Amino acid sequence: MVSVEVKSSMNKLVFIVEDDLVQQKMLQHHFEELLGNYVVKTFTDPKDMFAHLKDKPFAIVLDHFFSNKSDKTGLDYLKELKKNHASIPVVYYTSLNDDVVRAKAMALGAEDYIIKDSASLVRLRTALDSLNTKKKGFLSKLFKG
Repeated sequence: MVSVEVKSSMNKLVFIVEDDLVQQKMLQHHFEELLGNYVVKTFTDPKDMFAHLKDKPFAIVLDHFFSNKSDKTGLDYLKELKKNHASIPVVYYTSLNDDVVRAKAMALGAEDYIIKDSASLVRLRTALDSLNTKKKGFLSKLFKG
């Protein structure tokens, strides 16, 4: 019983903001079951995610397009996130292969821009592993090349 509690306290909270439920469940399974060291909260509407930021997620995986009758895209939500919660890393995760959108997302503070394809889960894992390294603190900053 104690080992389960210790394990869960070591898991990092990741928010997945994705309106496609199949994609959402696949990502949740990937993070929680296959990688095993993440706990996932999913949101189909980015507005719902903002109410849960007090939970201090380790990272947010944010889609670009949302079907919620809003004219906002992930870029609008990314801008709002970075304005009020700059310390939370955001990985932009989209089917849109567009260099202009990529440049805007990165300029707004996204840690990475990942296109949904057959290798995207590997790239997501690499992006989160990179965040783990960045968040190590003083020593990683000291020896950064």
